[in-house]
Amino acid sequence: IFLSFAVYDKTDKGDKPMGSAMFNIANVLAAKGNTKGKHAKGGGTIFVKIQKYEEKGTLRLQLKGIELKSTEGLGLGILVKPDPYFELHRLTIDRKGWDLVHRSPPVRNTLDPVWAEAVIDLGTLCRGDMNLPLRIKVFDHEKNGKHVDMGEFQSSVNGLLASKNFSATQDINQADLASAFTLRIGKSKKEMGQVVILRADLIGVATPKKEEESKRSVPAAAPAPAPAPADKVPVATAVPVAPAAFVPQAPAPAAPAAFVPPAPATDGPPPFVPPPASSGPAPFVPSTESGPAPFVPSAGSGPAPFV
Repeated sequence: IFLSFAVYDKTDKGDKPMGSAMFNIANVLAAKGNTKGKHAKGGGTIFVKIQKYEEKGTLRLQLKGIELKSTEGLGLGILVKPDPYFELHRLTIDRKGWDLVHRSPPVRNTLDPVWAEAVIDLGTLCRGDMNLPLRIKVFDHEKNGKHVDMGEFQSSVNGLLASKNFSATQDINQADLASAFTLRIGKSKKEMGQVVILRADLIGVATPKKEEESKRSVPAAAPAPAPAPADKVPVATAVPVAPAAFVPQAPAPAAPAAFVPPAPATDGPPPFVPPPASSGPAPFVPSTESGPAPFVPSAGSGPAPFV
């Protein structure tokens, strides 16, 4: 993935290109400190630093300047008023420098600017660390781009939240100065006016007060009952047990039927059955005595036997 960056000079006649460069995200992540620089087309060098984004909620912020010191001097005997704007810078991870994270539009020709309300992502502003040092700087906007320093002060998200203070009438023109920040400039720390926090509200973030209220809203667990005295130990009573529900048993599998051979076919010849005995001559039955049977002549006509 490649990202292209271009720098412009914003003027009343339009935006004038000052340079551009293209970066490979993989190369930037592989560089030391996730930072890489490239020579811009048109001159100069553009540096890119990539950090992991984590959503932490947002800060709604509105500032008001009080009696800022003019840096314009006199023009034709009249005090020329500046066009102030402010910047928010956060401390770098190595805590050796500052990163610009927000710049407000300028307010024209005034020493008491009320800057437009800004909604700033907390992941970008302070990486979710509400105590991370922040630097708020005020400049006088110049058309030629050579903006003039008007002072600065340091705080944090928690510091801005604690310093939020309206007047009793809730009128931004009568803001209470008790918690205002003093702008200072240079090594001499010369005072350059004051800045009041008109609004500082967190969106999508549970503040410590809300967390405490949420804890209170949760009912505490009921304390365990105290043990009974030794002479009044409760006797356990039998608890009736309901009979078990009837569950019908599954029927046993039926045994296979015994084998019955099929009846013989009846379409063949009937079996042989011997005929019953008739009234004819009796069958010959031999004698049980040894020797031939005696001769017995048959009765009939003919000569008598010889005696």
